[in-house]
Amino acid sequence: MTHMIFRHGDMKKWKGVGYDFEIVKAEELQEYLDAGWFSHPDDLLKDVAEPEPEPEPEPEPEPEEKQRKKPGRKPKAAADEPDNEG
Repeated sequence: MTHMIFRHGDMKKWKGVGYDFEIVKAEELQEYLDAGWFSHPDDLLKDVAEPEPEPEPEPEPEPEEKQRKKPGRKPKAAADEPDNEG
């Protein structure tokens, strides 16, 4: 009996994922699976959807808090200036 196996590649495209395929004998199947091939094309999608987690970057040291001066009040407009002219 033969089996069709799949891996990421450029031979064909399925659901936006490029893949290669081979048809292998049942006796060779496990050898290919151990080498990173997949027994079903859906496994290609799962492999893309679940990328290996990247190591978390080291946290940056917290910056020292600088005291800010609060802005002062705005000066009031002169009382003798009219708001509307005319």
